[in-house]
Amino acid sequence: MLFARLLLQDASIILLDEPFRAVDTRTVADLIALILSWHEEGRTVLAALHHIDQVRAHFPATLILAREVVAWGETRKVLNPANLAKSRQLVEAFDEHAEICARDGETREWEPA
Repeated sequence: MLFARLLLQDASIILLDEPFRAVDTRTVADLIALILSWHEEGRTVLAALHHIDQVRAHFPATLILAREVVAWGETRKVLNPANLAKSRQLVEAFDEHAEICARDGETREWEPA
């Protein structure tokens, strides 16, 4: 339904949040073809995805977010082992006061409750 509504709206900026969740493989291929056609038309498509292979294959630019911006730019340069490891490390840190959650050059000082 989301894609049908998007087709009718004919928007120049399209925001998709996990658009392929619970969708069969054949339909995913059709939806990716639609997204690629939007890209060719000059539309901006922002998609939140967790499937790295789909991002690599179909999206020219990537922003990695994991509590903070890890990397942004050309997909083939951004999705490198170092950036992916850093994002995994940040996501796995569940304690907001953990040292790993501090930004570069920032130290965390806090007292436990």
